Amino acid sequence: MKLIDSKYVTLKHTAIKTNFGMVYCFKHFIVTEVNEAVIYDSKCSKELTELIFNHYGKNTCLHVISNRVNNYSVVPTYWFDFYKNENAKNLKSISFVYYNALAYSNAKLEQTFIKCKTECFKDLQDAIHSFSNITDKRIA
Repeated sequence: MKLIDSKYVTLKHTAIKTNFGMVYCFKHFIVTEVNEAVIYDSKCSKELTELIFNHYGKNTCLHVISNRVNNYSVVPTYWFDFYKNENAKNLKSISFVYYNALAYSNAKLEQTFIKCKTECFKDLQDAIHSFSNITDKRIA
């Protein structure tokens, strides 16, 4: 389910269209929805990181929900470049919301490259509900 079709669209947030998809910035978390057929790589990651820091500032705790409503490719090794960034320590958790077996397999593969807390969920509501139990939710 896309965020715009969920009850969470009524919560205060900023929706930002990017070259790779939509980013929804809430007070305590971010939801990304990558467009169909995109190849998500270091260039996309850099755009997302810049967007986040422009929106929240550099002294922030980042909690990201990757709502995988579309089929797209992820270059999992882009995480190597991400972790060379001095701000990588700000990423506190990533939740993957998957809607089919391929998206689940891709998320599980990607988890092996990530150095923070990660979880997989079958729907957006479960991911957001789980996030509400994270004790360090401060952003900015």
